[in-house]
Amino acid sequence: MSKISKDLVDVYFQHGVDLNNRRIFLFDEINESSVGGVIKGLYLMEQNNNKLPIELFIGSFGGSEYEMFALYDTTRTLSSPIHTVAIGKCMSAAPLLIAGGEKGHRYATPNTFFMIHEGSSDFGVSRKEDYRSVGKHLAQLHNTWSELMAKHTNKPKIFWEKMCKKVHDTHFDVNTAIEWGIIDHVWDQKDGK
Repeated sequence: MSKISKDLVDVYFQHGVDLNNRRIFLFDEINESSVGGVIKGLYLMEQNNNKLPIELFIGSFGGSEYEMFALYDTTRTLSSPIHTVAIGKCMSAAPLLIAGGEKGHRYATPNTFFMIHEGSSDFGVSRKEDYRSVGKHLAQLHNTWSELMAKHTNKPKIFWEKMCKKVHDTHFDVNTAIEWGIIDHVWDQKDGK
């Protein structure tokens, strides 16, 4: 591969991609633009060396379920192990992305807070038939999310379904995230942990 210029490295770093250290940062809403940049960065790092881990740092209030699934699926196609780190906030669409990292290498900083809830729709529907269709589709999205959370954590699918059926959002801290199996470790380098 040809040498990458310093200007190109600077552009990537401005957009959350640190090629030299194999780190990608997603500190934004999970949407087409932010996830598109992360996916491009993942594939760029993969082509440079597919044996070294890639660290994916996420601090997000969440966003689109479709983009969450797109990024999740992309991490499954790579040969590089994906190590995940939640920083500050890991909410809505973000917990699955952290939980989907390589087991034993899923971290959160000590003061990261998590939140899960039932997905919602912002589809602009006006016909009664469309409401039924959207309702079925939302149930399908939630079912897929619950199955994947069960696959990557130590809680069964029914647990995740019940947690998301609550009237209010479910907020929790890193200790609960470890207990439920979303992360493996609290990351605090200065304390040597």
